[in-house]
Amino acid sequence: MGRLLDACLSNARLLPVLALLASGCRTPAMAADWELDLDGRLVSVEAPPPFIAGGFGSLRFGGNESGLRIGRIRLAATQTFGNLWSVHLDASSWGDHDKIPAGLTEAWLQLRPYPFAGPFGGYRLRIKTGAFYAPISLENRTSGWESPYSLSYSAINSWLGEEVRTIGTEAQLDWLGTRSGQAFEIGLTAGLFGWNDGAGTALAYGGFTLTDRQTVLWGRAGAPGTRLLNRAEPFREMSGNAGAYGGVEVRYFDRVVLRFLRYDNDANPGTPDPVTHAQSWSTTFDSAGVRAESGNGWTVIGQYLNGGTYISPTGEDRRWPFRATFALLSKRFGPHTFSVRYDRFEVDGPGDDEDEGSEVWQKGHALTLAYIFQPGPQWRITLEWLHVTGASYSLEEFADGPPLVRQTQVQLALRYAVGPAR
Repeated sequence: MGRLLDACLSNARLLPVLALLASGCRTPAMAADWELDLDGRLVSVEAPPPFIAGGFGSLRFGGNESGLRIGRIRLAATQTFGNLWSVHLDASSWGDHDKIPAGLTEAWLQLRPYPFAGPFGGYRLRIKTGAFYAPISLENRTSGWESPYSLSYSAINSWLGEEVRTIGTEAQLDWLGTRSGQAFEIGLTAGLFGWNDGAGTALAYGGFTLTDRQTVLWGRAGAPGTRLLNRAEPFREMSGNAGAYGGVEVRYFDRVVLRFLRYDNDANPGTPDPVTHAQSWSTTFDSAGVRAESGNGWTVIGQYLNGGTYISPTGEDRRWPFRATFALLSKRFGPHTFSVRYDRFEVDGPGDDEDEGSEVWQKGHALTLAYIFQPGPQWRITLEWLHVTGASYSLEEFADGPPLVRQTQVQLALRYAVGPAR
């Protein structure tokens, strides 16, 4: 535990900023909510090694990693100041080959004023600054940006956890229609960020994955010495341009959520990083999705992602268009939850046309079956079976693998959580 805390503190570049902002709030602080999660896994896997272990596998584990493994060790704390301000820190260790044994996945300060009246009803404004996830995922909705339906995330959300993070400021304005007798509410979101010029490296060179590993701030997605993915570090600022995103969310009685977001990191492709000598990647995408829930435990989620990433190392653009979709069905019976998810994903090869790559770089689909038993707030047992079928140019060309690969991973996870936040 001491190693976890020391590593988190040494990695917390945002802490001075958050502390300075929080000190400006003169309202008395309430007791902090904290949470400690210990997640152990029994893994059986038939797949190539993952990115972080020096391979091009599509799963969290691979190679000779069957057996007992660390799933996640997580320590999080939220401190409120009066009724308007809050600070949140979320640190994790994944027990793998990252250069940072443990680090922060999120660290932010939030201002959430009281609702106010305006045209057509009531409104609420929320402003968040620091490092956090943009409001894209309809699947990862529990503490620690995890999924309540399975261990492994969809291909879309696996990539977001791996390479995409807002390190900047976000504002969200909600129209509170249900408070004035309407059946729905609308939220508008806008964000400005930096330090994400490396987003796209792992996706272009390695393709989509299905994992639950989130890259910590200033951590890496690829192991040293790996061809193409050598020391891939997504959270770098190289071009000096501010990225931006904007989105809209419509909620119908909190039963149905529709969400759309447009993201553009506005990186100058080809600008080198003076430290790692990596090049910045210009990455844009559109995401759209829907989540519907019934009153008797059924949940349906569908999400779509379409975009592209490119670099320009010699003044000539090399583009990798990508797209992914998934559909999830889940049913809760008291402490039991059964879920099934189907994913499709594709990355086109590096062409010089804005819309098309020269060839298929990666193409695949996956099926996930998961059962969760949660007898109380402290314990959770999960059994998950995940099978991926797909072709990967990188796996064939640089790892001497076959053109078509079938990867299977079975995990039995035992999680114990303590703290007042539970």
